[in-house]
Amino acid sequence: MSTEPKNTQARRPDAGLRWAGRVLFVTTSALVLDLAFQPGLAMRPDILGFDKLEHIAAFFTLTVLMRIGWPGRAHVLQTVLLMGFGLFIELVQATDMVGRTASWADVVADMIGILIGMSFSLFVGKRL
Repeated sequence: MSTEPKNTQARRPDAGLRWAGRVLFVTTSALVLDLAFQPGLAMRPDILGFDKLEHIAAFFTLTVLMRIGWPGRAHVLQTVLLMGFGLFIELVQATDMVGRTASWADVVADMIGILIGMSFSLFVGKRL
């Protein structure tokens, strides 16, 4: 057992990574909002289209960045917050404010991206 006093004021070695994750999360969230609220092209609804892959990729990225930025937060809380973010986007798109249409398939794609992101972060987190 060591009798050396602990430096409780020392900076955590992962503090820089956490702040980078937080900055990137906020920046990516703003980008996703901007893209989601721009007027879209008239497209027929497609359940398995390229649009759904974009939703999955966006919410996978947001999930991983949230896990990096706030690793001590509960997974369930982060999942609920990200799902709320996706629902918020679709609710705004359902209005006439942005010239877009809402889609339940987009919400499902968002949830798939979140679940893949959480699974990825849990798997990678155990390996580090």
